Order: sequence, then structure tokens, then C-alpha cells
Amino acid sequence: MCVPEFTRKFDLVVHAAGDQRPEKAESVNHQGTVNLCRGLEHNPPRELVFISSVQVYGKECGENYDESTSVNPKTEYGKSKYNAEQFLKKWCESHSVTLTILRPPLIVGSRMKGLLRSMVNGIYRGYYFHIKDNESHRSMIHATDVSIVVRKISSFGGIYNITDGVNPSVYDFAEALAYRMGNKRIYTIPMSLVRFAARIGDKIGYSAPITTQKMLHLTQTLTFNSDAINRIIDWTPNSVVEYLLTHNYDENSL
Repeated sequence: MCVPEFTRKFDLVVHAAGDQRPEKAESVNHQGTVNLCRGLEHNPPRELVFISSVQVYGKECGENYDESTSVNPKTEYGKSKYNAEQFLKKWCESHSVTLTILRPPLIVGSRMKGLLRSMVNGIYRGYYFHIKDNESHRSMIHATDVSIVVRKISSFGGIYNITDGVNPSVYDFAEALAYRMGNKRIYTIPMSLVRFAARIGDKIGYSAPITTQKMLHLTQTLTFNSDAINRIIDWTPNSVVEYLLTHNYDENSL
């Protein structure tokens, strides 16, 4: 990746670029961050907000993890985001830049990627299924709220989890997505069939509709606590499920 050339000084830089593909994560998420800062070197901003990820914690299941949770990324994406965080801490300190690191879970919006894009594609094309007796919950946040919180928190600095505070069930979230797509019907299948399909998907790779890793994302509860940022700014995020069910989308919607 190239070092960008900037001809003006910025008050605030929001760095949200990222790539979840294992083969691209380090070069885009970490090295891309280094290159961005090189481009800003001669004229640093007053504030920088970095959109990181809860994947830096390396947790696959569990509930209510806050910012005191130890960092131990397991995926290439999580490792690259953490490497970027560490670089930014040193760079911003040496250039007197206020650094805010936001760690969102799943970001829901019109241009979703990764697991969420797989879910959307599967629901739309009819190959996404509810898993019988699956009662898992996931933390998530809508892209609209990410954009709102960036401006509110940028002058404070620090590291914060951000979620919608609801942590909906995977079932309710999938049904809300289906509603947005013309009230698509989602059928239910047994766990045994999902495991079989996941083993086949493992042989295909990351692009497969279902793999063991994607199955675990759908069947294990993983939630995060975002109380810390709520104590600092006046911010009431939308429930992602309610937003999907009630928002009237237009060309300005995220």
C-alpha cells in the first residue's frame, strides 16, 4: 500500500479502513495504518479516532467483557487491529495527537462484510437457516451510531467498547434482516445438519456459506460491556433489531 499525500491539516482523522480476509488483514489493517500516519507525519491532526475491533480480546464466547479484559487476539484480523492500536499509541503520543480507540463488535449497516455479509446473502438467496434450539446472543452496533459516537468522543481519548447495549439473539437479528429484505422466510434445521455442512465448508475455505468458525459465531453467545463510554458522553445508541424493523431507509442511510 502507498503512503498517501495530504496537502492540508486536519483537526480530526477517523481511521476506519479494514479488511477481514486473513491474507489481507496485516497489510491493510496494520501496514495501512502505518502508511496513513506517514502521510500525516509533517502535519499531524489534533485528534485521531481508530475503529478497531473486539476481536483484539480473542474471545469466542462469554458475556459482558469490558475494556479491562486481557488482549489476546486469535485471528489474523484481530492481531492486525491490535498491532495497529499499538503503533498508534506510540505515534500519537510522540506527535501530541489525542487518540481514541473504539472497539466495536459486529457493525450493522448497508455495506456489511464478513459474517454479516454471509448472513445477508444467505437470507436473500434462501440458504440461511435458523439452528434449532440456538439461544445465542451477540453484541452489535449500527453504523449510524458508530458515526455519532466518533464525533462525541474524539476529544476525550482512551479505549472504549461500543455496542447497542441490547445484545440481541442471533434469531431476532436474522429475522430483522429478513424483514428488511421483503420479509423473507427463514427455515429451521437441526444442529447435526449444520455441523455436517460446516465440515464441507471448511474444505472450501473462507468464502464458503458456512464453516466451523462461522457456525461457532452463530451458536455461541459473545457479548461486550460498553458502560465506560456511556459514563463519559451523552449517548443512547439504537437497538440494532429495532432500527432494522422501524427505520425508513433512504439514500443517506448508512
